[in-house]
Amino acid sequence: MRKDNANRLRITLKFVLGLGVVISLVIGLGILRFHAARLVYYLESVNQSIQKYSDEEVILRQELSALVAPIRIYSYCKESLGMQKVLKAETLPVRTRTGNLAASKQNAASDFSGWRSSLAWLLGRQMSD
Repeated sequence: MRKDNANRLRITLKFVLGLGVVISLVIGLGILRFHAARLVYYLESVNQSIQKYSDEEVILRQELSALVAPIRIYSYCKESLGMQKVLKAETLPVRTRTGNLAASKQNAASDFSGWRSSLAWLLGRQMSD
């Protein structure tokens, strides 16, 4: 009878141990399934944001190409800003007096004669010989 009880105890112990292994495997698989579902949700949100930014990029590229087109710029300036096309362009001549510029340069050089010429570098001016 002792052998029967020992065999029955071993069988029961093996059954409980096997049942514990099966339960732990089921719980482990459940945890893995939950983690996989969470990763799928995260991946879907990333894909949605990529799609949103891709659509926004296409729209911005279309707006850029529309704004860069010369006819678009011309029509915007005419309609929104009230600008008109110039029919005749005028230029004004600008005459410089070279004699006065040379004289002022000589006067500036004479200002730095003597002891001032050695300190001219402090003022950021160079002496011309």
